[in-house]
Amino acid sequence: MNKKAIIALAVGAALMGGMARAQDIHKDGMTGPEVAAWLQKGGYKAELTKDDQGDPLINSAAEGQTFKIYFYDCDATKRCKALQFSAGFDMKEGLKLEKANEWNRKNRYLKVYLDDDNDPYVQYDVNVNAGRTLAGLDDDFGVWTGMIGQFTKFIDW
Repeated sequence: MNKKAIIALAVGAALMGGMARAQDIHKDGMTGPEVAAWLQKGGYKAELTKDDQGDPLINSAAEGQTFKIYFYDCDATKRCKALQFSAGFDMKEGLKLEKANEWNRKNRYLKVYLDDDNDPYVQYDVNVNAGRTLAGLDDDFGVWTGMIGQFTKFIDW
């Protein structure tokens, strides 16, 4: 075997190894049990329940903060095309609108809104269909967990 053939085989094997690790998500999204298993595999709690519409809902925690994962664009089999990570903070005096706007101006991914009591809620939306991989979802989750930690410091939680 010549040197070019050996290099081609080595490159091909490396690419195939990378492809095997980048597990595809189903083209129509994920189910509640699939997301729960993915969280648990990463060492996180995942309490699977249902929301008011009967769609999956997961209660979990990271960075010392509890959060929920809402499922959107679900089909009849409860395979859903989008997830939303969401956390709320029940503050004694709420958060000032100016402070919430400051966060939103300075941060791209994790957005905050205020409820009727000025308690802040943060959300991060993720598409989980059409060519997505678990490695990509891992990356999105890393953004969520990192930013939830930053947000709790920002509001002195």
